[in-house]
Amino acid sequence: MAKGIDKRLDIAWSKAVKIRDGFECRYCRKQTTLNSHHIFTRQNRTTRWDINNGITLCVAHHTFSSKFSAHKTGIEFTYWLEEKMGKNWLNKLRLKANQTAKFNQADKELILKGLLIYIKENQ
Repeated sequence: MAKGIDKRLDIAWSKAVKIRDGFECRYCRKQTTLNSHHIFTRQNRTTRWDINNGITLCVAHHTFSSKFSAHKTGIEFTYWLEEKMGKNWLNKLRLKANQTAKFNQADKELILKGLLIYIKENQ
């Protein structure tokens, strides 16, 4: 059951991030081939389903471009993100990412409920 809810959380998180970002790449404004990128790795459970830990990017700026992409030019991406979102915003997210959290089934269901409410209210 845990895997099933994690999958539903991942899908809801991705959709919520894209809705928040107006279904466009935050770097180039392209509106096709979009991905929701985890700023701090999705292996980090504390921020995995926090929409503040996500940003919408087209596939080029997510993984493929060697000139600018979150995965291939990580330092440039981080500098751009800090400039776009602000140093305080990034530091606050970093502090959260450095905390430890363990989510049980009930916690995950609450997070999912919150994401689904966000999606419904903002679609």
